[in-house]
Amino acid sequence: MSDEELDAALAERFKAYEAGIRLSDEFKGRFAGSLRRKRALRRIWALGLLCSTVLAGVAIVNFTKPAVAHGGNEYALTARDDSTDEASSVSCWMLLGYLRECLGRSRPARRKEDE
Repeated sequence: MSDEELDAALAERFKAYEAGIRLSDEFKGRFAGSLRRKRALRRIWALGLLCSTVLAGVAIVNFTKPAVAHGGNEYALTARDDSTDEASSVSCWMLLGYLRECLGRSRPARRKEDE
């Protein structure tokens, strides 16, 4: 038996074996479900990474800003120097409150509250 005949015989046997193999009927549903789960996990991981980056940035900004004596003033969400009439700056706590408000409620919940 030559190499060509052996290759032809093996190819015929593989073709016959391949013709008998079929995937189960529920394979498509399981495969699609696993892809959805992986996509959801990727989104959760990316959202967690984004949130941790934002929190780390806010913490760094909050810890590195110089300490200022308040002189008995009440605390507010927007920091303002009474000596100048320039535009007020936004504090880190206001930014965190805004992010919590945006990410905390879903769009349908906001629509229901608006109506």
